[in-house]
Amino acid sequence: MRILHTADLHLGRSLHERDLLPDQEAMLASLLDFLASREVDILLIAGDIYDRAIPQPEAIALFDSFLGQALAARPGLVIVAIPGNHDSASRLSFGAELLSRAGLHIRARPEECREPILVRKGGESLALWALPYLNPGAFASPQAPEPGAQATSAAPLPGAAQGELFGPSGAAAAEPANRPLRSQAELFAEALARIKPRLVSGSPNVLIAHCFAAGSSPSESERSFVGAAEEVPVSLFEGFDYVALGHLHRHQAAGPQALYPGSPLAYSFSEAEAQPEKGFLLVEFGPGGRTEDFLAVEPLHRVRRISGGFAELSRPGAFPGYGGDYVEIRLTDPLPVLDPVDALKANFPLLLSLRQSAFEIAAGPGAQGPGPARTPRSGGQDSVLEDFRIFHGEMLGSPPEPGMEGLFQDLLKEAGRETP
Repeated sequence: MRILHTADLHLGRSLHERDLLPDQEAMLASLLDFLASREVDILLIAGDIYDRAIPQPEAIALFDSFLGQALAARPGLVIVAIPGNHDSASRLSFGAELLSRAGLHIRARPEECREPILVRKGGESLALWALPYLNPGAFASPQAPEPGAQATSAAPLPGAAQGELFGPSGAAAAEPANRPLRSQAELFAEALARIKPRLVSGSPNVLIAHCFAAGSSPSESERSFVGAAEEVPVSLFEGFDYVALGHLHRHQAAGPQALYPGSPLAYSFSEAEAQPEKGFLLVEFGPGGRTEDFLAVEPLHRVRRISGGFAELSRPGAFPGYGGDYVEIRLTDPLPVLDPVDALKANFPLLLSLRQSAFEIAAGPGAQGPGPARTPRSGGQDSVLEDFRIFHGEMLGSPPEPGMEGLFQDLLKEAGRETP
């Protein structure tokens, strides 16, 4: 049984105001190629399908087109998708019951976590447990244990067709009045307390979830949380044969059986610097157990950072290999460079971000932080000149030289003549 695990597509996202839909279309085309060439049986999309709760129509159309092509390219393919914290669960789940008959299971309601999706192929079987991102209040309070249920018990494997749902289809059992569950750790523990007594014996049990596993490493492009209130203990993953995680954009393990594939594209320059290779995870269950293979994606445009002096970076013909990359440049010149963008774009046409170290000196190593607050002064050339001296000292660490100060005074006089 072969599973292709992806997450954090963030369809509709931009990078420094650059529309990434063409890049995402190329990434999904690579995903389609892998589905066919690797003969994948199950596609898991572990949340953050879209970049915002109300996605742009072009992003919706792109995902719709991808799903149609995927199901056409792999007849019998089972697709399981859950909403992440960037998605709107109610919008994503529109038509979910109808779509499930075609092999597309969108699990957006937390109470559905108790009902697995059973996949059978030949003599093999696999149980999928889908847990969407849990917002505060997803479970009002802990559910009373099922009669006779034990945390380690396992239900026998029912005889069911590929993709058939099994388990109670009625409403969730009434929850006793108790304090509300708020943190991710509490909500996740409650969800797994409902799932684990129903784990299927004689078959691999796979959990798909969107969460921040404790001890994992986030990237710049993810939402920041305060403290550890949003972290989920990895001990909760025990009992599953594989846990397909989403939320963190760096490919990494979260315990022995849980993995993040990372986002399939880099969504910030620091993220690309930390992990240049992006892609998907191919997970296979066979007689020898479970194996994983990282499938790297060749992006439409790579995301790169480069540092150097303006003369070096703007030299005609320099850096020919960067012409098709999204680039952030940090100029290391000690003095600010006036209007460098046009000259740099001759070598880096997809320049998206420019920083100058000359403007970062005051915040560099050894900086003492901002000085005492200055009292605003009334207008006049003397006060403006003094402001210039103070600004020059804060930025470059020394007062302006006589020539620089004289140039500023000439400009100040010229500005005074132009002012009505």
